Amino acid sequence: MISENTRVKHKAFGDGIITECVGNYITVSFETCVKKFVYPDSFERFLTLADGTVSPEIQSDIEAAKKAKQLIIDKKNEENLRAMTRGIVIPGKESTADTEEDDFHGNNKDTDEI
Repeated sequence: MISENTRVKHKAFGDGIITECVGNYITVSFETCVKKFVYPDSFERFLTLADGTVSPEIQSDIEAAKKAKQLIIDKKNEENLRAMTRGIVIPGKESTADTEEDDFHGNNKDTDEI
């Protein structure tokens, strides 16, 4: 974890100093503003240390965060697969088989009423 009083650079806001570290959030005071960032994600996109680098410690935190996110994604995918094999409909994953079959057989609700 990064610590307070660490000097950083932001792509848009320039030089700043970390004034607070709470959980996964860091607060950085720049010359013109104060901004909060998600740690360590912000070091992948916006921030570097003052010398323009990312320390091995921060890089390690980035990799750990990526692994944790991937575990969550994998778990969710497993849950969705189990649900689908049991015939449970997952919102956003509904089957369109009924509408395709109707179209194939020429059944159309609009023309059936005539």
